[in-house]
Amino acid sequence: MSEGQADRVGGIHHVTAIAGDPARNVAFYTGVLGLRLVKRTVNFDDPGTWHLYYGDGAGSPGTILTFFPYPGLPAGRHGTGQAVEVAFSVPEAAFAFWLDRLVRERVDFDGPEERLGQKLVRFRDPDGLQLELVADPQAPDAAGWDGMPVAPAHAVRGFHSVTLWQQGYERTARVLEEALGYRAAAEEGSRFRFTARGDAAPGRLVDLRCLPDFWRGGPGAGTVHHIAFRAADDAAQAAVRERLVAAGVDVTPVLDRRYFRSIYFREPGGVLFEVATDPPGFAVDEPPERLGTELQLPPWLEPRWQAIAGRLPPLERGAGEADEVFDYRFLPARPEGPGFALVLLHGTGGDEHSLVPIGEAVAPGAALLSPRGQVLEQGQPRFFRRFAEGVLDADDLRRRAGELAAFVTRAAVRHGLGETPRIALGYSNGANIAAATLLLHPAAFAGAVLLRPMQLPLGQDEAGRLAGQPLLILAGRRDAIVPAGHPEALRDFLVRAGAEVELRWLPGGHGLAEEELAIVADWLRALS
Repeated sequence: MSEGQADRVGGIHHVTAIAGDPARNVAFYTGVLGLRLVKRTVNFDDPGTWHLYYGDGAGSPGTILTFFPYPGLPAGRHGTGQAVEVAFSVPEAAFAFWLDRLVRERVDFDGPEERLGQKLVRFRDPDGLQLELVADPQAPDAAGWDGMPVAPAHAVRGFHSVTLWQQGYERTARVLEEALGYRAAAEEGSRFRFTARGDAAPGRLVDLRCLPDFWRGGPGAGTVHHIAFRAADDAAQAAVRERLVAAGVDVTPVLDRRYFRSIYFREPGGVLFEVATDPPGFAVDEPPERLGTELQLPPWLEPRWQAIAGRLPPLERGAGEADEVFDYRFLPARPEGPGFALVLLHGTGGDEHSLVPIGEAVAPGAALLSPRGQVLEQGQPRFFRRFAEGVLDADDLRRRAGELAAFVTRAAVRHGLGETPRIALGYSNGANIAAATLLLHPAAFAGAVLLRPMQLPLGQDEAGRLAGQPLLILAGRRDAIVPAGHPEALRDFLVRAGAEVELRWLPGGHGLAEEELAIVADWLRALS
């Protein structure tokens, strides 16, 4: 930070977000984005939860993205009152490399597009956090380390910017300018850009998007918890705190976060802000060459190291779980339950919780296994990709059906289902993946209920031999999503593969109606 700006913030120090499965989080940020896991520690306020820090080789301020991962946590909702878009800088010459890498890693993305004169690509992490890579002619150098998964010339160079969604931006802009020392730099449509004063360190930019008619955001996996701004030292932090208090802002005392000291407050739009000191840094408890290799705890938690370490979920997949890609919910069978388990497969935009009430209603007491689809379409979970409405990606469908079959087999072992027959119950996109999985991997399910499915882009020669598995298809006569003729075509395809299929027509559209729950319940009872 330059002379004369020592009492102002120097840009973004770190961004902290919320995730679901920690091992999947590590695999994405280290394996796909090539960041270094610079610290394995815990949430000091909740020591049973990991706090994972990613950044450049040295853990430099301005490069650090951190996560609190909670396995099985439902997805949050992006909206106003949140920091929503997290953008990283990459060298202009490396932009094509990153487009190719995202394709090879099977990461869906939008773009390239241009914003405020810079080229960028938009995508999401496995939990739905909105990320961007910006081709930045001023991308600073980044510290490397031995074993970098991405060559230094192509590596991510820290934050480019963070974008806050606000119903009204003016009061937040005033905090940025008057308390934190930012200045207005540019605007484009409803986006207003502010830049930190001083040198060209990473993370100098904050964008405000004014979205007065948009819904409020909600917490959960894939959302930002808070943004931390850089203070050069304790004196700079104290000066910022003094200005905030003078302006009537409710700000915390200084808190020791081991690797920095912090103060917290909420800006007028509702986003949690932190001001964190640059020192002492991440090498305070392990040497730079070994950053992120072992669990580190602060002195007051060190006596509980063994107990805490034993409670934390693994950060690496075991050999038998290398292809595990599903967050899921499992409800064990009750003594009065039927002799089968239901595998619940939601439609686009649903999650592992969506169909649980239906499962409980149509098969009381049955074991319920409900995975979340891991393809994201505009932030909405699905089980496989599509090119457009009604145009399915056959290659991705085949691959995802294999993943689902493997998951169901492993989960059955993990939860002691033994030889309990598994019946798939899928709605819309979930019905399509259920049918594809049954056709390509007949041992996965003993039968299926398919609610609003469509014809699949599979050849009859691909279908395994179904041994008379019972299937129920419920179709809507006024369904505007499923093309005409698709339910009959799917029925005929399944019959030719050896299934026993009952197709029933309902008067409604694509949505589910209360009366069909009784139809499904009666059909399932007949199987018991």
